[in-house]
Amino acid sequence: MKKDVRLVIADIDGTLMSDDKKMGPLTKEMLQKLHDDGVLLGIASGRPCGDHLSSRASGWGFDFQFDILIGMNGGQLWDTIDDTRSEFYPLKKEYIREIIEFMNPTGVNSYVYRGDSTLVRWDDQRMLASSLRNDEPMVVATCDEDMWEKDNNKLLFRCKDPEEAEIALECARNHPSEHYQFFKTAPVMVEFQDPRVNKGVALKAFCEKHNIPLETVVAFGDQQNDNEMLQVSGLGVALCNGGPSTLELADAITEHSNNDDGVGHFIADHIY
Repeated sequence: MKKDVRLVIADIDGTLMSDDKKMGPLTKEMLQKLHDDGVLLGIASGRPCGDHLSSRASGWGFDFQFDILIGMNGGQLWDTIDDTRSEFYPLKKEYIREIIEFMNPTGVNSYVYRGDSTLVRWDDQRMLASSLRNDEPMVVATCDEDMWEKDNNKLLFRCKDPEEAEIALECARNHPSEHYQFFKTAPVMVEFQDPRVNKGVALKAFCEKHNIPLETVVAFGDQQNDNEMLQVSGLGVALCNGGPSTLELADAITEHSNNDDGVGHFIADHIY
């Protein structure tokens, strides 16, 4: 190994996985090699730390579990080494209501995660298709109040196309607040969370607990919600298909995209 690496962690969509939701053979080979060499492995997602994340390892054909699972963009941490879970800074229900109400003019449907299910504001074919694709049962709210019944890790808006996502972003920019942050996590996704939440917070908590120096961490990502994770790591790597802000702050950029084993090639060329 070319450098002292204790932990490798990666975002999933657009990073570990191709656009058609598959992990490339070289990426799988390199992750297996890291595991066999005693390097800790982790995945970080915007989805909850439930079965959806815990089943990823076996779904990709690994005979081990990832050592760290980060969910909800850093709002949730599952430390599988000692099987403990933590949550950080949920979005207050009064702010969920405030956001939904000022976003009303955009006409964009919203949803929150409740366990492994998605609670959607109204029935929507795009929402249904996503729930089926990601194996997340969809529940339609009986009224708007259901959406802000309790605090939640985040509030999400699924747009019909990138143009509508830009309209949603512009609406959010016109309603700044110290109580929430917003960002685009995919071409048609806009999300709101407590401003203290990010994947870097959860990663730092895990590393402090297990005495892992951050300079020995390599992190891979592609979008704005990965930025802090890349920044706190010793080596933050952006996929070449990543968003502008992620490409700008990364320590390194892959030569290959997520559709061409970008993570695998980088590990083979720069870690081994």
